[in-house]
Amino acid sequence: MVNVELTRPIGLVLLGILPLWWGWVRRRDTWALVIAHGEESGAVALQRGLGRVIEAAPRSLRAGVMVCLILALCHPQWVRLHQERVTDGPGIAFAIDLSTSMRAQDMAEGISRLQAAKRAIERFLPQRAASVAVVAFAGEALTRLPLTQDRYVVESTVGALEVGLLTDGTDIAGAIAAAAGLLRDAPNRSKAVILVTDGAHNKTGLEPARAAAAAAAYGVRVYAIALGGDKGSDESADAGTADVETVLTQAARISGGKYFHATDVASLDRSYAQIDELAAASSVRFMERKDFIPVAPWLLLASLVLLAAEMTLRASPWGVVP
Repeated sequence: MVNVELTRPIGLVLLGILPLWWGWVRRRDTWALVIAHGEESGAVALQRGLGRVIEAAPRSLRAGVMVCLILALCHPQWVRLHQERVTDGPGIAFAIDLSTSMRAQDMAEGISRLQAAKRAIERFLPQRAASVAVVAFAGEALTRLPLTQDRYVVESTVGALEVGLLTDGTDIAGAIAAAAGLLRDAPNRSKAVILVTDGAHNKTGLEPARAAAAAAAYGVRVYAIALGGDKGSDESADAGTADVETVLTQAARISGGKYFHATDVASLDRSYAQIDELAAASSVRFMERKDFIPVAPWLLLASLVLLAAEMTLRASPWGVVP
């Protein structure tokens, strides 16, 4: 779609002067020329209609020049409207536990829980068109990366996470609150906090259940993954099931998410695959973009052409003897 906009429409007021100018010039140009009748005069005489057209042509061209200049003063511009379709993937905030117990090497041979968690995220990200944020937590929660779609920055941030960056402890409530806060105003249709930890909440103050309720109020679901533990319990459990009713299952149930228990790398990858199915909703929106093309230079060029045409006509024999 193409529209025309005037940056300074007040300049159109000057168009009201043109009728006054036309009347003044026409009265001033009123004159008579006596041409003798006869065969000789017929050779140079113009027909009545054509003569009137040639007589009015210079004034009309001058009026066109003035119109072009006035419109150029209004700074007109062509406005082209473009609609671009934008697909938003889910908004995901990773909350990664950096407590001392994450050093335990029980997920695979020679691989700590933190290393397994980081590598699982690296495998999960490349295939997902999602906006991602990263929160690290131990005895406190700290935002390491706000919401972004830059995969390189996300991978660099996750790779730099190490045990000892924060005071020791497990502040699950703070991690949920910080991660949900990053997703609160995100435009994504689906919003999820993926919380990876190996311990229970041991921080006083805000309780995980209240933090999960606040997250749910913003449309954020908590998917909690517990690392390590019994090798025979590698299957995920529905949030709210009595035999797995822990701090993590409560947070998942309250927010509408799900609880998972991963005892090795394979079960951790399966947990992420299920989360991907549950939180993969995308939204489609249209962004409107405007392109502005100035018209004033073309109007100035048109005024010069009209002025040249008027001067040429006045200098011609028709301009001298209408």
